[in-house]
Amino acid sequence: MDETSRKVLRTIHGALDRLTRAENLTSEQLTEVFMAATALGYQIARMNYPADRLAHATARESEVTGTAILPPARSRSAAPDWDAMFGARLCAAIEAGAIGDDPATLHRVRNLLVEYHTPMDPVIDAGTHATYAGGRGDARVAHGEAVPVELTPALLEEWLRRNGHDGPRTRVTSLKRLMGGYSKATYIAHIDNAGSEQAIVIRKDSPGLPTGSSVTSEFPVLQEMVEIGVPVPAPLWIEPDPDICSGAFMGVSFAKGTPANQIVPSDPAIRCQWARSTADVLGRLHARTALPGTDVRESIAAEINTLDARMLARERAPHPGLLIGLRWLQRNLDRLAGRPACRIHGDVGYHNMLMEDGRIAALLDWEFSRIGDPVEDLASVKPFMDQIDSWDEFYGAYQAAGGFTVDRRAEAYFTVWQETRNMVACLGSLNSLLLPGVFEVPLTVAGTIYIPKYEIAIFDAIVNAESDDE
Repeated sequence: MDETSRKVLRTIHGALDRLTRAENLTSEQLTEVFMAATALGYQIARMNYPADRLAHATARESEVTGTAILPPARSRSAAPDWDAMFGARLCAAIEAGAIGDDPATLHRVRNLLVEYHTPMDPVIDAGTHATYAGGRGDARVAHGEAVPVELTPALLEEWLRRNGHDGPRTRVTSLKRLMGGYSKATYIAHIDNAGSEQAIVIRKDSPGLPTGSSVTSEFPVLQEMVEIGVPVPAPLWIEPDPDICSGAFMGVSFAKGTPANQIVPSDPAIRCQWARSTADVLGRLHARTALPGTDVRESIAAEINTLDARMLARERAPHPGLLIGLRWLQRNLDRLAGRPACRIHGDVGYHNMLMEDGRIAALLDWEFSRIGDPVEDLASVKPFMDQIDSWDEFYGAYQAAGGFTVDRRAEAYFTVWQETRNMVACLGSLNSLLLPGVFEVPLTVAGTIYIPKYEIAIFDAIVNAESDDE
């Protein structure tokens, strides 16, 4: 990168950084500017990566793998030059079985990756436990393909009239896209039908971003949740054809409430209400959908194979930690022997809860929902209950609501699972960012900054899981 380009990028980064301290931006604008500044700063550091640091990291990689000739790593279809990058030899050694799972070796590999990523992310050593990421992005797009079709008031209005969901006088008076969303776009639409106005929420698959569970599979899950009394936005209608608006989309009712992550309570009484409400919702979900006699290991094994295949289709740079995470999940499946199976949400946390009067008004974003082990939801929600010092309160109420028993080994397993799954999703976010016409700030963050953070978090989750066995 020449000096002019460096100066331009640093100037823009400085302007964005100043905007994050402005007091006249809306909360959504502030979030977007902060994400943009963070992603740009990371990319500037990446493009200016010190040559001596790279040479040192490459030498360290050879020390860890040894000098033996290794069979080539499996092909990665998204990056023809993948095997020439830092980390490729580590990946080849892991796939060949030349690098084991002993704590000392994993510690060396983790430290090497931290050292490599530190010039781009000085706090990489902390990993991450605070982000949701989705997206697949492994669809192939021909050169010159048309840019994505945006959802507009006119397009939505015409679709509603044509499909008979509202009368011929239906008008879409406003359509606002909400900030965020790694795999789906979310809109709030105000619709006037002969003088009667209502607000609805629209969820739309982003171009090239089906997460393995697009809105076409999320819609029937919402219908099932309504039937068993789990609070969710009521499903209204769905358009499964992705060609109409560059992605399938569905309409759901507007659920009242405030995002839980914006109003985390400090009052002990309200914390107790939150814990009990969360327990009631998850207890009802798990008890009403239980499948006695189902071996949950079969579905998890299939999911691991799917994650592995997606990694091979998405990776644009080597990620030894991801390989180690997938291998650990495969080798430790028997931790789940005899575990119950039911429908799970798959991503329970404050980021997916709307709260009203101390209770969950709606549990959102069911794209990761599937038949699985209920402890996955419990492992997901535990950090949030710990945040309000209410895990014991939650767990007691969950048991009373017909929930299942926590198993520490299974809980630790799904901590590794979540970090691994989210990292694969972030690889998809990067691929999706590179599709024609896609310019999404969240994808720039998920596709760059969070990938190495999740990789380090995988190591830490494995260490914690192994220490529980001692």
